[in-house]
Amino acid sequence: MVGKAAVLLLSAAAIAAAADHRSARIQWDSSTLTLIQRNGLYGRMARLPDQNLLAIYERAARVYTRLSRDEGRTWEGERSVASFEFGTAANPEIAVLSSGWLLAAYNERPNDGAHRFAIKVLTSINNGESWSEPRLIYQAGADNGTGCWEPIFLVLPWGEVQIYFANEYPYPDTNEQEITMLRSFDQGETWSEPVRVSRRDGRRDGMPVPVLLDWPHGIAVAIEDNGLSGTFKPVIVKTAAEDNWQSGHVGGDSERRWSALEIPLVAGVYGGAPYLRQFPGGETVLSIQSGEGRARANTLDFSRMAVYVGDREARNFTNRSFPFDVAENASGLWNSLFIKNATTVTAISGTTVNGIRGLWAIDGLLAYEEKEP
Repeated sequence: MVGKAAVLLLSAAAIAAAADHRSARIQWDSSTLTLIQRNGLYGRMARLPDQNLLAIYERAARVYTRLSRDEGRTWEGERSVASFEFGTAANPEIAVLSSGWLLAAYNERPNDGAHRFAIKVLTSINNGESWSEPRLIYQAGADNGTGCWEPIFLVLPWGEVQIYFANEYPYPDTNEQEITMLRSFDQGETWSEPVRVSRRDGRRDGMPVPVLLDWPHGIAVAIEDNGLSGTFKPVIVKTAAEDNWQSGHVGGDSERRWSALEIPLVAGVYGGAPYLRQFPGGETVLSIQSGEGRARANTLDFSRMAVYVGDREARNFTNRSFPFDVAENASGLWNSLFIKNATTVTAISGTTVNGIRGLWAIDGLLAYEEKEP
């Protein structure tokens, strides 16, 4: 007990009724700490139609998956998903469609100065046991200044699939970057022309993570924004789910873009690579790579995964916690969150635990402080 506050785990119904997310905490359960893959990074997780878990990640310039049949306690052997002859197959993401099919996306990053950056998508109709040939859905330039990066899906309940990514290609003569989105209405077989979701003049909107919030709160996209205050900070870009996206949403509109954290990081502290999810009860949860309190606080060099709880509109994130105990000379990078059930979130990080660098996961319980009268 802390003072007169006792931590009480709530049922899903009680969580749904909770009025103030500021009394919520994530309690990380060290007994669930698990190594998914040694030397793995950029890990993401999904629940398959058969209720097993599938992790997708990058290792040694290729994309792999591993399956868990026991809620993430143990993981079966690697399956190779994608590679790129002229560079790295990076930034894998996965989506489960209402049909039961899976989509995987990844970023081709060339290193030969000749081939172009690209986003490719594959389909699996058998829970990830095998995958289709990759389909090219977007192609950018051939150098780091005109690349495309970090694709991620949003599956909408009426069957539409959207894919978001960071995109330098429209700005070959500046250092600017926007968030771009494509749409599919046939389970990822074909995709629309690109449209701009967000851009701040002269800056670099990056690393988007979209969530369809509970009705009627629309779509929230967490991004890293280096035009808000000093170095990168977590920001939410908002749209109504029915918006047609034809004009895009340019930064500066307070109704469309706001600082994610209730108490912002100071200007010189890095807080990039956000990842956003929502619990069934409405609470949102956000992770960032945080330089706060670390050596070289203004960079990602020794940053670690920090997790915050927000309200059902993806605002006012607070009550920071750290899923992993990261040594001062180590880092926790390219993190993600997976909602395992109504009160459990899994944190996934490329970090070092007990001297082992790899893709690690740990479960956290959503808890509320009940104040005694």
